[in-house]
Amino acid sequence: MKRVVLLALIFWVIPVNSQETTPTPQEAVCIIGSHSIYNEKSLLQMEKIAALLESKNFKVHRFYDPNNEWEAIKKAALNASLFIYRGHGTHLGIDGGFGGIVVDGFISGERISKGLTFNLNPLVIFVSACGGAGSSAGDDHDIGVDEAKTRVLGSALPFLLAGAQGYYANNYGDGAHIFLQQWLEQKNLETCYANSMYSWCTVQAHEPVEDERIASSFKIAVSSSPDNAVRTLTTTTNGISSTQKIVREFSYSIAYLGNPELTLAQTLKKANLVAKH
Repeated sequence: MKRVVLLALIFWVIPVNSQETTPTPQEAVCIIGSHSIYNEKSLLQMEKIAALLESKNFKVHRFYDPNNEWEAIKKAALNASLFIYRGHGTHLGIDGGFGGIVVDGFISGERISKGLTFNLNPLVIFVSACGGAGSSAGDDHDIGVDEAKTRVLGSALPFLLAGAQGYYANNYGDGAHIFLQQWLEQKNLETCYANSMYSWCTVQAHEPVEDERIASSFKIAVSSSPDNAVRTLTTTTNGISSTQKIVREFSYSIAYLGNPELTLAQTLKKANLVAKH
């Protein structure tokens, strides 16, 4: 009888100890917006990012134009710790300036803040989106640091109100990829921002965000780089047109807004409300 009991115990223990546990994949949403004239370039950039994430056990939800329906994106974002958008910026922000995205339709900042639900505390990344890091393709002059901060706030705010804990934007080709390499090593948002800076960039502002809708611990940072591109500005007065050459002295292409101590591990925790609706 004792031998039968001993054998039973052995068979009960062996399957439990021999099971291999597979880590639950982290999730990321990668979006290429609609109406882009850089489709091939956008695809190469986003696929490089997606490959990096998949190598780190991320389940990547791809929404590449024309398969970028907003309703499907919202469902995929529920359990995502990363929300990455490469596409047009719009003037559909909550405060009337920059904000919102362009997918299967124009999605305003208000629709994002009220319609997007995050179960976790994700980081949102904008890749080469006008206004996302400050500058826009339509700028014919140096917009200045204050306007750059306003645009970054407008782009980030809808996602922060939806529950995101951080926002990062980079307009350089592989800038977001360089940032993510740091992020995946569990470095915090502030450090990853600093480490993604190029030698020719200068941090023009790094300060607390003064907005009652956002947690008081959140900071905003914007950087500038020399821009000697010449723009031709044409004006018409009383039917007479004149042109003027303008040198855009600086552009603003890397920014962050959010909890500076935010890390990848913290984005995987269950959501808690820190942004005021």
